[in-house]
Amino acid sequence: MKKSLLYVLILVGMVSACSPANRKNRIKYRFETANKKLEDGYYADAVALYSQVLEKDPEITDAYMNRGVAYYEMGKYVAALADYNEVYRQRPEYHDLLFNRAYTYLELGRMENAREDLTFLRTLYPDTALIDVVEGLIFEEEKEYEAALQSFSQAIARDADHFDAYSNRGIIQYHLGAYDQAEADLRQALEIHQNEPYVLNSLALVLAEKGELNSADSLINLAMGMVGGQPYFINNAGYISLLQGKLDESDSLIRKSLKIDEDNPYAYENLGKWYLAVDSTDQAKASFAKALELDSAMEESLELYQGLVE
Repeated sequence: MKKSLLYVLILVGMVSACSPANRKNRIKYRFETANKKLEDGYYADAVALYSQVLEKDPEITDAYMNRGVAYYEMGKYVAALADYNEVYRQRPEYHDLLFNRAYTYLELGRMENAREDLTFLRTLYPDTALIDVVEGLIFEEEKEYEAALQSFSQAIARDADHFDAYSNRGIIQYHLGAYDQAEADLRQALEIHQNEPYVLNSLALVLAEKGELNSADSLINLAMGMVGGQPYFINNAGYISLLQGKLDESDSLIRKSLKIDEDNPYAYENLGKWYLAVDSTDQAKASFAKALELDSAMEESLELYQGLVE
């Protein structure tokens, strides 16, 4: 694997608009305002408002559900899981929430728990493509790429317009070095959701591997313009600049990415490649070592590091 590729996920059942008549108008207003904040991506504001609603009435299940989604989007997976579990305690018949909980288990590295939820969901919805998609994501995390490919393909067989299935299958094809197939899947995903920035990012990396550097550069800049300050996009832009021989620009972008996220092993890998390009082997070795410290499964960093120490 050359660089990081982010998952493209769509959570289900995120926002409901339940407002029983016996609730005070200000609770109803606060809940609906929180929903709007969630829809607009102001996740911290949404969390604060849902928390205020729950202080007034801790039995408003929808507030736990939607606050869990906001926590998930903020990367606060433990808090999201706690809210989803509270929803399930209050409303055990609401099985759709298990999709959200499976995603959260996935982010927490709790693959067996995610599988347990999927197994139960499959008994209820045996023909649902989303179950295959989440299963594929679990296989991807475990680097079982052929199994992931099969799961995403099964999802597409069930639903020929499933955005997540195409976008994630494209990422798997990228991992497997099948760049033409990866490009085809990612372009199909963009037919379904035009200019989705995470897919543009993935497609830029595919085109870079195919040597189409100008197109790759245009796509990664479009993605960065849509999601400002995204460290993976910035790092990938640095990698593409490195391939183009723009060493100063590449150095600036990779270091900018590390200022935002200092624990991204792919940024250290790209920094190591940059050092190799300017013949600074000691710094390159240190960068690859840092990448491996953060993720021991970084195969290319390991290969490059061993080449420098032998």
